[in-house]
Amino acid sequence: MAKTLKVGVQVGGGPGTGFLWHVNYLTVARKEAMAFLSEEQYQHVVDQFCGLASESDPTRPVTVEVQAIESFYEMKDKGGILGQINLRVFFVVDKATRTILVLGSINKSAEGQTPSWIKRRIQLRIRRLSLAQKS
Repeated sequence: MAKTLKVGVQVGGGPGTGFLWHVNYLTVARKEAMAFLSEEQYQHVVDQFCGLASESDPTRPVTVEVQAIESFYEMKDKGGILGQINLRVFFVVDKATRTILVLGSINKSAEGQTPSWIKRRIQLRIRRLSLAQKS
């Protein structure tokens, strides 16, 4: 599991950054995002998660739009540098370790609720991580 989990941002983050949360991500989440984002667009998403890491409560941020879905959260963005992309990035928050863990992303093509297939995929990743941590 260690190879699949990467560190994005550390609490403190060096001089002047003031991160309050760690940000980790699954390598599969980056791979999913890079399937439809350019490097500049991906950096925009990284910047948004740096903003979340600076918030006192990343589940109720003032910097980006976040919505709770079942046992995880969805960060939403579209337009601007993303153009026609309707971005959804899925993550969980561990308040005990002050960690945001990015689990996956999609370019949502249809309006309405988050598709059930992505909910199942993210829940499966959460379960696999929970099992790996217990081992």
